Parts: sequence; structure tokens; C-alpha cells
Amino acid sequence: MPRSELIDRLLSIQHYMKLPNEQKEGTSVETPARFQRTDQWIPVYAWLENLDQDEVVKSKDISDWLNANPQVKEQLCSRHSRYHLMHYIKKCHLKILKRREKKISNEAAAAPLNKETSLTVQKNVVPKQPAPPPPSNPLSLIPKDSDLYVSKRNEALRKYEILVELEKKLSPIFSKRQDVN
Repeated sequence: MPRSELIDRLLSIQHYMKLPNEQKEGTSVETPARFQRTDQWIPVYAWLENLDQDEVVKSKDISDWLNANPQVKEQLCSRHSRYHLMHYIKKCHLKILKRREKKISNEAAAAPLNKETSLTVQKNVVPKQPAPPPPSNPLSLIPKDSDLYVSKRNEALRKYEILVELEKKLSPIFSKRQDVN
């Protein structure tokens, strides 16, 4: 597809998109999505905080709990896939466990130490050598004389040229909007 046609298509997309200040104000006041979602997850949070486990909850335990609470299951499954539910619940439980560990370590640090509870320090520990950081640009691993490197560089150059042309065509449009506002 020629560049000019690609740029024209991108410009035509803007007519379908509305900026937030161009959208019509609704008469009903709606709360942000995060507040709507919070209420439906409260029973899950309460269950996870009451669990007395040191490892992340298993999928079977989650399924059993959801089956025991059909109203919560119906509400959550109406908005989320099963995979998302399992993933999010495990993630929440992991955060709860980390928070507990942090609280316990803070309490232990605040408690006075005695000889029985204090840890022994090893004096002959060899520090680990830090691993070299991975390269920030994956292209640096590709030999510069390879065909892959040349094709990737040419592709990046074409994308850059398209973006520059698009910027040239869009800048007058955006400057007009700023002048109007």
C-alpha cells in the first residue's frame, strides 16, 4: 500500500474517534469502573484474607469456593472469563501473602532480640557476582552484516518515514484545534 494511501486511511479514522471533550455529557452520573468492580470483588478479598495458608491458593480451591458461593460466581463470571478469574484471584492472594510477610517481618524487627531468637551470622560468605544486564536493544545481538539486521533496519526506517509524513499532515489539524480552544 502506498504511503499516501496509508496516511489518508489513518486520517479517516480520526473522524470515527471522539476526543473526551467532544463526547456528549450523559445525564446519569456513573462512578468510575474501578469502584464498580471493587464491590463485586469484596467477597473474594474477604475469603482470601481469611485463608490461613503460606502458599498461593490453588485453582481447585478457587473453583470449590466459587461453587459454594453461586451468587458471587454468577456476578464474576458474567463479566470475566474463567481464566481471568483464576489468574486475578491468585494474584490478589499473592499480594495478600506478601503483605502478611512484610507485616510479620516489621513486627519481628520491632520486637526486642534475645539470644535464643537471634540469628547467627556466617562470616565466610562469598558475595555473588551480579549478572551482566541484558542488552536494551535486541538488534544488538544480531550481526550487522546479516540479512535480518538489514531488513529490520529498513522496516524501522520505513515506519519512521510514515510517522514523519503523518505528523506533517496532522500538525495543521491539531494546531487549528488549539487555536479554536
